[in-house]
Amino acid sequence: MALLADIVDSRSSDRVTAHHAVVDVLSQVNQEHPTLHPLRVTVGDELQGVYATLGAALAASWRLRLLLEGKVELRFGLGGGDVRVIDAQRGIQDGDAWWRAREAIDGIEQLADDPQYLGVRTGIIDGRDAATPFAHLTVTSARLADVRFASLRTGARTSLRLLLEGLDNRRAAEAAGISASANSQRVRTNQLRVLADAIEALAQLP
Repeated sequence: MALLADIVDSRSSDRVTAHHAVVDVLSQVNQEHPTLHPLRVTVGDELQGVYATLGAALAASWRLRLLLEGKVELRFGLGGGDVRVIDAQRGIQDGDAWWRAREAIDGIEQLADDPQYLGVRTGIIDGRDAATPFAHLTVTSARLADVRFASLRTGARTSLRLLLEGLDNRRAAEAAGISASANSQRVRTNQLRVLADAIEALAQLP
């Protein structure tokens, strides 16, 4: 599964600051989410990586988003298919997985102009044999997770990240710098457990 990511509204952002923010978390994401070809920055601050499964690629995309919260916003294109290494030394690859990933991310960028799809950040085009007849449900589920995340405030997004990291309420509250009751209220009010369950379920896709 090929993963492409780019920065939303990159032309209006501080490219230097955004670049360093992304680079700072890449090694952590690559360590936590094993890849076939590690995530790396390419031309124009675009990110590329290759994963064994769609779920692994989605899990890495969410980890990136949560670690970069408040610094950089990313959009993603995931393409299922073949990946061929053209030049291992220079990291040049080809294959229909990359064509599909490019088509997926271009489609998400176009959707951003439609007010009915604000907050959608994940495009998926899967041409593998492993793709199920219900692939459209995967796309829809990923979009639902996207728009629910987009509706959250910064504090709730922090609590979501800590929830996905497996911290109990007390430790999550300490990490967030709030009381345990305040963190618990955030989780309940924003229904973060449901969103976390959806993200974790998507991470199990073949």
